[in-house]
Amino acid sequence: MTQRIATTAAMFSVLGAAALVLTGCASEPASPQAQATSAQADAPQGQPRGQVPACADGQLNFNAEPITNSAGTTLGFKLNYWVVGASGACSLTGYPGVTAVTGGPQVDAVRKPRGALSGGLPQGQDTPLTVVLDRDHGAQAVVETTVIARQSAACPTYTAFLTTPPNTTDTRKVSVTAQGCEYAVYPVYSWSR
Repeated sequence: MTQRIATTAAMFSVLGAAALVLTGCASEPASPQAQATSAQADAPQGQPRGQVPACADGQLNFNAEPITNSAGTTLGFKLNYWVVGASGACSLTGYPGVTAVTGGPQVDAVRKPRGALSGGLPQGQDTPLTVVLDRDHGAQAVVETTVIARQSAACPTYTAFLTTPPNTTDTRKVSVTAQGCEYAVYPVYSWSR
């Protein structure tokens, strides 16, 4: 009986060593599913596996940059959101609030799932994705002006907009110049900084 236990223990020891060697020999990177499972296992303490907390007020920096065509005409702008310094990862889902405030009458951007510029959801998808922001990844949203579609020079030129990241109340003014009578804003998407 003692000899059988010793033989069984030796066999498990050899199998364990073989498993370690085989694990160390894997030549292909982990699949996205395996990486997602690993990311879920690394969720911050106190958070459910696979869930990153929503971004809180004051946790983000943000600015705006114009989108122009080859003729130099401004078609809209991108809002850029990224985490502050050593702030931990957080998530955004949905549409930012955007209001044109300096240069004409106050105009709120209309939320649309997709539009003419590079922002918005893929065709057939209407539910915004959740974007995780960390030191290397941020979120962007496209704001589109309608001045080109209307062919109207009567629209005001705005030089500042108020914006509020999705799911927060942290409203700040960003400086960007865009001419338009109406604006549309699309959901946030992932952005590598």
